[in-house]
Amino acid sequence: MTPFVVAILLYLIAMIAFILGTVWMIRTLVNHTVGRKHRILEHITETGNLPEEWLNEGRDSVRVKKKLNKLMEYARKTRFVDSEETRALLLSKLEKAKVQVEE
Repeated sequence: MTPFVVAILLYLIAMIAFILGTVWMIRTLVNHTVGRKHRILEHITETGNLPEEWLNEGRDSVRVKKKLNKLMEYARKTRFVDSEETRALLLSKLEKAKVQVEE
């Protein structure tokens, strides 16, 4: 093989590795941000309780209230909620959790 063909093959291998690495990184980031929020939302709607990792910070923690407010804002704006009825259910469950934290 000529050096030119070897250079082209190395370039193609490098580009494929770069694309696969980028896809893996994007999937990981999306799973960490969006997936985590949806797992927390699912936990709150199923159990009515806050996640254990939040409770370790203390029930009346300002941090917990801030996280709940951010989660409520996300639930209001996201397009990943099935319907408006589901959105209303999510928000009511989050509101109940917020009242529990404030008590």
